[in-house]
Amino acid sequence: MKLENKVAIVTGGSRGIGKAISKRFAGDGARLVVNYRDDADAAGELVDDIRAAGGEAISVQADVSRRPDTDRLCASTLEAFGVIDILVSNAGIIIDRPYIESTDDDWQSAMDTNLRGFFNVTQSVLPHMIDRKYGRIIATGSIINEVADFGGNKYSVCAASKGGIHGMLRPIAAEMARHGITVNSVSPGYIATEMLEEIDAAGVEEALRLVPMRRYGKPDEIAAAMAFLASDDAAYITGQTLRVNGGMSMN
Repeated sequence: MKLENKVAIVTGGSRGIGKAISKRFAGDGARLVVNYRDDADAAGELVDDIRAAGGEAISVQADVSRRPDTDRLCASTLEAFGVIDILVSNAGIIIDRPYIESTDDDWQSAMDTNLRGFFNVTQSVLPHMIDRKYGRIIATGSIINEVADFGGNKYSVCAASKGGIHGMLRPIAAEMARHGITVNSVSPGYIATEMLEEIDAAGVEEALRLVPMRRYGKPDEIAAAMAFLASDDAAYITGQTLRVNGGMSMN
């Protein structure tokens, strides 16, 4: 098991892609901290499933848009497991709205959850990783920063927030490399999760025609990429974005 005895935090870890990541990491031997914002029941059920399968896991409520919450998330992890080896910054939202109809609230929500969330959680965890001279940070990016026309879906505001993460990735990786910390991202295409229900259905079907593989991705396929980047097999990889999108970004 390539993550045996590692301790991993997965933000937004109780649903969708985050849930798949949490289960994959636990299956690979990691001790899991499943972060959630609102749905305590879903997080609790996932923790129970991981424990029933022989793994170790706890759930911690925290809103990643709030720095005191991310500080508390890290403190709770250290209290439970003593170290933090891996951070997956996965918590995020989708806003599908024409640019000229986008509101101040849309902008603030995307920036707070997607971009500020990444900023907050990485700042909370990095001092510990620097002290230990070891760490793996992996962000969930998005194909919306590479493909502008999704067959009717409109992601300008979300693209700004996710683009900020991609823009920060390499400078942070360069700073952290001398401390034994890698910083990478996985950029999903259309993945078959409950988030698809939040997107205009006609646009989703139209966008599928842009995917050379002609199918949606599976959450487990994103989790597999995350597990690789979290492992010591990827120790010499940093500042990179691994695209898992069925070839969609080639278009």
